[in-house]
Amino acid sequence: MPLTWRRGPFLRQDPDVTQPIDLARAATALEARRPLWSAAGHDVSPALWTDDREHLAVQLASPEWQVLLTVELHSAGWAHLHFASEAGAIRDPCRVRSVDAWGTLLDEAVTRASRIRLQPAKLLAGTCTTGWLDWIHGELWLLPGHLVRVRSGLLQSVLNSQSGSGVTAQDPYRLVGHDPEAIRRAHRTNKVIPFTDIHHARLHGGVSTSGMTLTMTDGTHHKLLWLSTEPARRLLRDRLLPVLGPRLTH
Repeated sequence: MPLTWRRGPFLRQDPDVTQPIDLARAATALEARRPLWSAAGHDVSPALWTDDREHLAVQLASPEWQVLLTVELHSAGWAHLHFASEAGAIRDPCRVRSVDAWGTLLDEAVTRASRIRLQPAKLLAGTCTTGWLDWIHGELWLLPGHLVRVRSGLLQSVLNSQSGSGVTAQDPYRLVGHDPEAIRRAHRTNKVIPFTDIHHARLHGGVSTSGMTLTMTDGTHHKLLWLSTEPARRLLRDRLLPVLGPRLTH
């Protein structure tokens, strides 16, 4: 899930983005946006500096948001977006190549904060595809009211094929920033499926591959496939049966 979906545990540092960021100019870019944020009804903190002046941050909140946003910039070129609510907090790190990129990040962070909902999510499968002709794996997540499929990429698909997925039924729930618009926009095979829009679902199992087909109330169809060694089928049956009743075939 773009975090606001989970990133890998290690982020590659590209050799061409090691130039430090001028934090004084970054603070000027921040201050230029303050009147716009205030006019939009957001509460904006003063620029927050560490004693060594190597870290700059700002906090924003809004009555219409469900999260508190903190955007932090390190002089080394790392930025961190923090989204917090009563449910907990998540952090999204990224590289910032320039002061202009920092300004763009500020604008995008505020837009994301207006949409994000922090929710518990359970990873059901790491090898999920959207059909027999889709060879690129993705992650299948269970949220309180949605199923979410997020494309992983070619490299992860190759690794899964070589070593198998590590997803188990005992994997804990994780807090994620649910942003349906960003998920759908990230790739055409990403899916956000609300339980309330499911007309009928069929779970099926096989020796090597299991899956689910869904018919939505608007007439659209979805197909999801994953390796049978993953726990998605049983976990989906247990979660969807109370919701769908006879509209679930399993």
